[in-house]
Parts: sequence; structure tokens; C-alpha cells
Amino acid sequence: MRRFNLDATWAPTACAVILTTAIGLASQQPQGRGGPPAPTGPMAPEKYKNIQVLTDVPADQLDVTMRYIVAATGIQCGSCHVQDAATGEWQYDKDDKNAKKTARKMMTMVKAIAANSADYGLNGVNCGTCHAGNNSPRGLQPAQMMTPDQVAAMLAQQAQAAARQGGSGAPPAGAPGGAGGRGAQTPARPIDDVLAKYIDALGGKAAVDKLQAVTITGTVLNRASQSMPFTIDEKGAKYREAVDAPGGAVVRAFDGTAGWSATGTRVVALDGFPAQQIARDNILTLATTMKERYPNMTARAGQLAPAPGAAPIPVVTVSSGPAVNYTTETFVFDDSTGLLLRKTVRTATGLRGSLNEQWDYGDYRVVNGVKMPFEIKHTNWNTLDTYKVTDIKANPSLDDTRFAKPRG
Repeated sequence: MRRFNLDATWAPTACAVILTTAIGLASQQPQGRGGPPAPTGPMAPEKYKNIQVLTDVPADQLDVTMRYIVAATGIQCGSCHVQDAATGEWQYDKDDKNAKKTARKMMTMVKAIAANSADYGLNGVNCGTCHAGNNSPRGLQPAQMMTPDQVAAMLAQQAQAAARQGGSGAPPAGAPGGAGGRGAQTPARPIDDVLAKYIDALGGKAAVDKLQAVTITGTVLNRASQSMPFTIDEKGAKYREAVDAPGGAVVRAFDGTAGWSATGTRVVALDGFPAQQIARDNILTLATTMKERYPNMTARAGQLAPAPGAAPIPVVTVSSGPAVNYTTETFVFDDSTGLLLRKTVRTATGLRGSLNEQWDYGDYRVVNGVKMPFEIKHTNWNTLDTYKVTDIKANPSLDDTRFAKPRG
């Protein structure tokens, strides 16, 4: 994924930074209908030049807002912005291209509609409402044949809906929507109990505390069906991922404070949203730091279908509570085993839409007394990567310099 900007002067190398190994245009629609996040610092015009439309967007939200526009419309940064042919530097303050002027008009329209959405009976409007990942809104599409998986998923949803309405196939007593009447749900255990069960499921606190670092190797399959070797190093909150991509090695890292990425010999420092994205891939210390990181967590009982058409299983979903850095995180635990099945992150943007990411964890195996996932599926608006782990080394010798941004 690249950093794009339609309406600002930006860091000169931003658009050149590859942050994921995904190839191709976004295939997933950005979600979300909430209002824009409240400002937490200086506004965009105070930090960047030539801001004409996004004047009410916080400066630290401009990056993620541009990413949302790219995901929602499929339009890349070069369509609107000027790049110096000799140096490759982006000149974001220039208005040489008509596409940029059009983009400003579209953003003005979205803001006007969103401001009066209640008058139209709408629950919020954003770029993805019409574009859905395409430059030109497609309108109503002709019906197409469904795949067997889509049919199975549809039938499963219909059966669940019928059960909730009292039809055949009602869920068992105690399950959400089961016996006890509308709204009667089995309460989730207290947060402390959920986290304690998670730690016990992993192998117990003593074993988890002993696992201070890991080196993970395997292959990652991206949405272009390319399979590439990867190596992930984790030490505390530090994270480093190297993928042997066809065009050369791609490295993403977080040193505990800031992030950086490298494509070949090109190294770029990252902060804000891009750095947060990298840091979130690390789950080494998640079990022991969740309560500290998310002091306002809430839990609720529910069900989750592990795969389309599969029978739902009881789960406990934990929400991080109020947004931090414009994000709200949720964690879905298997109510039977206590293991983490899914993590989702919703990041609000300045144009009401949100960027959603999801990690699915499976194939848990014991490594040095601790259960770790040997399959991780990461999905967002631009990425569908499936990591197949072949080996995990416990407590390898990892010097902090391995996570530090290279000099030069």
C-alpha cells in the first residue's frame, strides 16, 4: 500500500514507500459511516501548504484520509499530483492537473451531503458510498452467477436470520438470540476472566513471560497468487518483517517508537498511521499487555462462523473501547479454547469513511511451551496476505539494531 495525497504538500518520499506486499488495485470496499474523528492537534492547513478543502481535518489525519480516498476510488496519487521527472520528488502543493481540481470538487460535494445527511434520511455518506473502489461509479450491476461458497454463505445467513426470528434451526438456549426472548443474551465473562483464559490457553503466564522474542519463517501468499518467503522478528514491542518479493526484498519494521520501510536500497522513515500499521502486526506481548493498552475494554458473547457456510461457534468479542489514535480494535476469542481467532482495527478518517483491517489466526501449535498461530490471514482495503509458518524459533538472539532504521 502506498501513501497518497490529493490535497496537500507531503513528505517528499511518501508516495514511493511500499508498505505491503499486495499487488493490484483495491478489491475491498472501505467501510464505516461514522462522523469524522475529533481533532487532537493542529489542523492540516497549519502544517501543510495549499489546503483548500480538507481545512477541518487534523494534520495527523491527512495521511489516513488520503489512504481512504485511494481505497474508496481506486485512483492513485500520480493521477492528481505532480512528480519531478528528474528527482522523483512529489510536489504536492502544485495544481497542474485537472484531476486534482475534480477531486476537490468531489470532496466538497461529499462534505456537503454528509453535513445534511439526516435531512436526506441517510446514515452518513463517504467516497466509498458511490465509488466502491472504482474511479467511475458503476451503478447497478447485472446479476451474476454465485459461486458454491457464496451460495453456502447465503444459505447459512438465511438460516441464522430465520433462527433469530423464531424459525427453524433456532440457536441453542443461552446463545445470542436463543431461548430467553428477544435481546436475552448470555453475558460475557468479565474482562479479567477473558484475558486470564487467553493466557492459560497460550500455555500459562509463566511460559508466556519466558517467551521474550521469536523469529518466524515461512511463505506468504498475496492476492496476486504470488508465494514469497518471509522472515518476521519480534522482540517485545519491536517488529521486523522481510519479504523476498519478485522485485527485491521489502522490509517493514517498528523499533518500539517509530517505523521504517525499505525497498531494495531505498529506506524511508515512517510515523503516524503507517508506523501504527506495522506495530499492530506484533502479537508477541498482546496477552500480557492488553489490559494496560486498552483500559476501557468491554466484552460480549456472540457467535462466529470460522468459514463461509460453516456452523457458527460461541465466541467472546472484546472491544478496545473509545478510539485511540482514531482507531477502535476488537478481539474475538474462542469461547471454548480461549484462543484468539480474529483481530479487527477500524480507523476513522476525515471524510467519514473508515479503513478496516482484519487478522485471522489459526493452526495453533506449541512453541517453547506457548501456543502460537502457524497461519495468519491479513486482510484490508488493499491486501489479502496469507502467512503459512514453517518454523518459529523461541528466544533467538536479536540485537536491537536489527529493528533500527538503517543509516544513510
